[in-house]
Amino acid sequence: MKATWLAIAAALTLTFPAPLLAEECAPGPEGSLCKAENGDEYAMYMVGRRAYLEGREVDELAEAYKWAWRSKEAGYRGGRMLLKMIYLEASAGGHNDYVEAYHWLTKAIAEDNGEYLASWRRRLEALMTPEQRNEVAAPASN
Repeated sequence: MKATWLAIAAALTLTFPAPLLAEECAPGPEGSLCKAENGDEYAMYMVGRRAYLEGREVDELAEAYKWAWRSKEAGYRGGRMLLKMIYLEASAGGHNDYVEAYHWLTKAIAEDNGEYLASWRRRLEALMTPEQRNEVAAPASN
């Protein structure tokens, strides 16, 4: 019976490997993604920051937003600051998907008492096509 349980435990360990600990990730910047994926809020910020710097060059901030939001939600203050940079960049047309950027700003206004972002959202609306404005005005369908 004991051998059966040991075999099951071994099979589960091979099937569902334990997440890496931050100490098991590579040191330095090359280990940031590994650490971020395993819950390190500072690494989440660093991955988001790198994605922000790269994304500004090609107007693609979705990856930066994802990691900055996770960092903020994990409690790292830098995540909030990075999100503000992303919102400002997106409101000036710095993200290729204006509708997505509009939703980011709307979420931040609602969840973070970010009324100061309303003017940024209006600036983004001015850049949007009538079709994009209609899309964000339409109720979400489930």
